[in-house]
Amino acid sequence: MADSNGFSHLPLPLVLAGKPKFRGMRTPDPRTMDNRRNRVNHGGYIKRQVAQLSKFWKDRQEERLREQLPEIQTGIPILLEIDPSSDVSFLKNLGFEVISELEDGFVIVSNGESEFATLINKTDEFINEVSRNCNTPARIYEFHEEDTRLKKILGKKLLSIWTTLNDEEKYEVDVSISCSGNVFSIDQPPEKPDDISEEEYKNSRKYKNWKEKYYEAYDLWDELKSEREQQFERIIRSYGGEFTGSYVDGEPTFLEFSDSFSVRVKINGKCLRDLTYNFSPLFEMEYVGELCIGKSVADVVEEINPNLTILPPDEDAPIVAVIDSGIQEGHKYIRSAILHEDSRCYVKGTTSVADEVGNGGHGTRVAGAILYPFEIPQSGTYKLPCFIRNARVLDETNGHSIQISMFPPLTIKAVVKEFAVDATRKTKIFNHSVAEISSCEIEHMSPWAAEIDMQSYEQDVLFIQAAGNVFDTTIKELFNEGKSYPKYLFDDRARIANPAQSMQALTVGSITNLYYETEDSVSISGENEPSAFSRSGSGIWNSVKPDVVEYGGTWVKNREGTDNRLTTPADVCPELLRVSPEGAAFAKDAIGTSFSTPKVTYIAAEIQKLFPDSPALLYRALIANSARWPITINDKFVNAQEIMRHVGYGLPNVIRATRNDDYRITLVTENTTYLSEGEAHIYRIPVPDELYAIGEDYDIRIDITLSYVAKPRNTRRTISRYLSTWLDWRCSKIGESIDSFAERIFTKGASVDDDGNFKWVIGEQSNHGQAKDFSRSYNTLQKDWAIIKSNQLTDSFCIAVRAHKGWDANEAARYSLVVSFEAINQDIKIFEMIRNLVEVEIDSLEQEIEVEE
Repeated sequence: MADSNGFSHLPLPLVLAGKPKFRGMRTPDPRTMDNRRNRVNHGGYIKRQVAQLSKFWKDRQEERLREQLPEIQTGIPILLEIDPSSDVSFLKNLGFEVISELEDGFVIVSNGESEFATLINKTDEFINEVSRNCNTPARIYEFHEEDTRLKKILGKKLLSIWTTLNDEEKYEVDVSISCSGNVFSIDQPPEKPDDISEEEYKNSRKYKNWKEKYYEAYDLWDELKSEREQQFERIIRSYGGEFTGSYVDGEPTFLEFSDSFSVRVKINGKCLRDLTYNFSPLFEMEYVGELCIGKSVADVVEEINPNLTILPPDEDAPIVAVIDSGIQEGHKYIRSAILHEDSRCYVKGTTSVADEVGNGGHGTRVAGAILYPFEIPQSGTYKLPCFIRNARVLDETNGHSIQISMFPPLTIKAVVKEFAVDATRKTKIFNHSVAEISSCEIEHMSPWAAEIDMQSYEQDVLFIQAAGNVFDTTIKELFNEGKSYPKYLFDDRARIANPAQSMQALTVGSITNLYYETEDSVSISGENEPSAFSRSGSGIWNSVKPDVVEYGGTWVKNREGTDNRLTTPADVCPELLRVSPEGAAFAKDAIGTSFSTPKVTYIAAEIQKLFPDSPALLYRALIANSARWPITINDKFVNAQEIMRHVGYGLPNVIRATRNDDYRITLVTENTTYLSEGEAHIYRIPVPDELYAIGEDYDIRIDITLSYVAKPRNTRRTISRYLSTWLDWRCSKIGESIDSFAERIFTKGASVDDDGNFKWVIGEQSNHGQAKDFSRSYNTLQKDWAIIKSNQLTDSFCIAVRAHKGWDANEAARYSLVVSFEAINQDIKIFEMIRNLVEVEIDSLEQEIEVEE
């Protein structure tokens, strides 16, 4: 796509495709080998445990009958500890249903046989070593106590009040229930022989048999899902509970995923305990808490200059959805960007789409920050960059917190359907400056975050999500505990908030615009440092979160005294629109990641203008690829992993994201690209002689960003089991030719040591790059960068994208890839040289395709 200065992004030449060779296999845990050497002792332990469990469960069921409690026939809930290197599917052959896989070898299972006949039989075979295939009981390490299982199921808010639950008092909770049964990963389709056509292959017996088994598996999931939904509803009704998360009060609306469903209910303490102890498919339950938005302070009066002309967006401008507290749609500064007829209210009891949050509003500020990301002009002519769709999901605020009347993931689903599925002009970009008050859970992906992942997969949309804010009261609490800035940002209470852990959302934190100091006060964070309130990573499964940061303000504290008084002078606040005439039309009077997030949304809209038909994955990739760590942040943090936890990939830049210059070139996959398990694509960037010739030592910064999406499921831990297919990338080594690289990818296998011998900041494995706690492959947004000497290159630089086994081989991953080269000292003009070579490469590839056809 061309831009006005002629420095457009170029297409990445895809030169090879094939089946990658993967190296390395997991070795069994030493405990497994010890158990195999001590068969009698270990087998005896298992049999004693199941005997105790069987008696315990029979006694409990008899007690429930005496108390006339509702019937539950879903099996015995158990927490096992198993060999962490094992695929959990082996448990099926021992009579268990896997409910949820957790970290470090913990797994929640259910056993439908009160006598454990299958497990006992397999254990006897193991003890007597009847065959080579009888060793699976060795992978079971321990049966854990019920209280330990509860700690794995209950969220921290619910766990904190568990011992004080009142049998008759009602509690509103979100519940997640497994319905995967014993259907595990669906095998890859049979390989297509080279000598037959696609039609012959699809009509072959092998393929038809595979397809039949594939659909049978999904039918089994659907049947079990329906059965468990009915069982769950009967239990809730029998206790007089109610379903509260749906659009019609009292009506059950289940949020369904591939292998589970979630629902919001209001139930009494007795029902809550009964479900948790006895309904074995339940794998997560959390108390419904309040949500967090940006902090508004006092009204600040500004004069509105009448000499300002605001022009509406171009007719074909992107349409951004703002999921928030509503918008003051008649506001002078934004009214010509609002698509008024599209506005929707998802708050029960009202149809108003207005922003009713006090002290100047919230959604209005968010919308304004998308339309005015740098400053709000006071004179002249200003053209609005995009249109806004208003999705009101939040009630008016009360201090810091705000209530949402719907089950949040159902709201996400409804908004996407309205604006991305049913609308004539589709919205691809959704700004979501809403998060919970407290830190996210890291045992499971929450239903809210999982639904964002599902919608990103199904509808090609991009959610730009606020990381959440650490409240001023929490900051004071941390100060009183002796934790100063930035130390307190490493506390669990400062971790990113639900749903910012979503794998597909682009999560945005906040940094400080300037250092503030007076005789009496000083800003907690300095210029370009993480804001005092900005929540930190890492995310779930040690992923990079937040992904990027923008300027959202900070707190200022008093120099002396013990009260830790926190204030927000105008100098440390971003300039934002606000609801008027209640005070000024705009002011510097609010802080929060709510307001750093829409600035990144603006960049996404600018990218969409250049690539309107490209996948939203490309927008996410270009934003991350443009990001840089603020230079001054190195003064506060001692190593790369600390920086990564607080600012992710850094501060994005709209210019780098959308165009190049003489010294920088960016190459992209412009169209939707698919990879299925066991496939790989190799891209080649031709390198000019002037760059890699012996004796040349230009400093070249290389940024590589892979953005992909695959189908999620919610009962498994780790990205490789959460997604249907997972991807990673590898690149050329120093001095490596394309032939050598292709052989390494397709024939020899690329090991974890194959990071190109360049000093990557993150690296393929968590102990390889400079950021030791992180790995590229833990994310669906995989960016890395290195500064190299130009003479370390050859005539081509190659990148391979590889697809690995997930849980469903039939569900391919979609991806976008972005690569940029930059002469950081601006001492060699690389754009024109590389562009000429790329154009020749593309022409040659097109001619080859024509010849083949």
